[in-house]
Amino acid sequence: SASDDAALVWQDGVASISVPEDGTYVVQVRDSAYGGDGNCHYRLHIGTFPRPTAVVPAGGKLGDEVEVVFLGDVLGEIKRKFKLPAAPEPGFGLFPEDEKGIAPSPIAFRLSTVGNVIETEPNDNHDQATRAELPLALNGVLSKPGDVDYFRFAAKKGQTFDVHAYARRIRSPLDPVMVIYHAGGGGIVGNDDAVGPDSYFRFTAPEDKEYVLSIADHLGAGGPNYAYRVEFTPVAPRLTLGIPVF
Repeated sequence: SASDDAALVWQDGVASISVPEDGTYVVQVRDSAYGGDGNCHYRLHIGTFPRPTAVVPAGGKLGDEVEVVFLGDVLGEIKRKFKLPAAPEPGFGLFPEDEKGIAPSPIAFRLSTVGNVIETEPNDNHDQATRAELPLALNGVLSKPGDVDYFRFAAKKGQTFDVHAYARRIRSPLDPVMVIYHAGGGGIVGNDDAVGPDSYFRFTAPEDKEYVLSIADHLGAGGPNYAYRVEFTPVAPRLTLGIPVF
């Protein structure tokens, strides 16, 4: 097993194995370009603690108790329940833990004001799309290369939502591309990179009907840790104050 830049820990590496047989094993740590000097310090965690690399759902509503599934651990999925903070906490994350220990770094977890729906497979086209009632957050994983997930929802004419895809911002390797379509018809609005590699747009329903949102990777990539979260939040007026500088 080898790792260079893992999305979970940015430019650091994460590697795990299920030991195939008794014996002596070697862990090598080096600079990616075979460089190094007296300032190239590192701290290495080695143990039998759980080390998943993604979580679904990738966020939850403030104050709720949520059940999550950690993905990417070599021993399989891990289910846990967490009570979420009642108020926002910058940099909030979940630490996977079991009787063998606790992961040395958290998995980023969005705290928001909307609830969750989790994809139900198959959801690979408009007809199979996972149904959702807005406002809420759509959660899932693009589990294999070429995977595209679809969600179906109803909206009233003039309803407006800010639609944010969270992937790189929650340390997923996914580079999301989002599109909203008329259900069974053509596209209305889409975006690739708006907040770094993550997607964002504002959607106003043109009429009372059902719509479909698709999410895919920009290069058609996918895997067990390609998690995402798409938050639909109503647009509300807000006041921003500033002091002019002369």
